[in-house]
Amino acid sequence: MELQSVYEEISRYLWECNKIIHKKGHNIAKEYGLTYDQYHLLIYLKKLKTAPTINDISNKLNLAQNTVSEKIKRIEEKGLVKRVDDDSDRRITRVFITEKGLDLIKTIKKEGRNRTTYSALAKMDENEVKNFLFCLEKLYLSLKGEDYD
Repeated sequence: MELQSVYEEISRYLWECNKIIHKKGHNIAKEYGLTYDQYHLLIYLKKLKTAPTINDISNKLNLAQNTVSEKIKRIEEKGLVKRVDDDSDRRITRVFITEKGLDLIKTIKKEGRNRTTYSALAKMDENEVKNFLFCLEKLYLSLKGEDYD
């Protein structure tokens, strides 16, 4: 099999595995009482360096401000975000993810990876798991630009 075909096959499998783990994360988020939109809104807020305004969020998500405001209100009631007046301009309200929100995202992501990956690896024998880990580590180090020995 030529390298290009192998590359495409590996890339496809990595992409598909990631999609499965992501989807399982949505199911776990539901177990914690979050909708698909709420889960992704929390992830979006977590990634930002500065807390956005409702307007910032509505522009990013291409949704009406009142729709975003309602979504924020629902996760605020769960204690996952809070609205805070801007220090420099009291007319502006910023949306911050709370520690509870950060912890929940971390828990959902960890459970998603662990449940999904663990159950898949449990179906493999010990040597297959060791070989898979060895090859995955070599791929990772190569992608990172490091030598492996």
